Amino acid sequence: MLSKDVKEIMEKYKEYLQMFEEFDRTGKFPLERVRIDLTLQRRNIDKLKKISKKENKKMSHLIDELIEKY
Repeated sequence: MLSKDVKEIMEKYKEYLQMFEEFDRTGKFPLERVRIDLTLQRRNIDKLKKISKKENKKMSHLIDELIEKY
């Protein structure tokens, strides 16, 4: 049986534990960045560039954030 302290730590770092479980299962680290090609409408690319400049973030980071929220 796990102690109260161990349970609290496991709950606090649940996200990280899940990442290591994923790595053990697949051999791929979930935070690894992978390059892909996307086809977007020109107006969306222009919007993405504008937001990227305004937020001072890379376009890929903005897309990552939106996917995480979804």
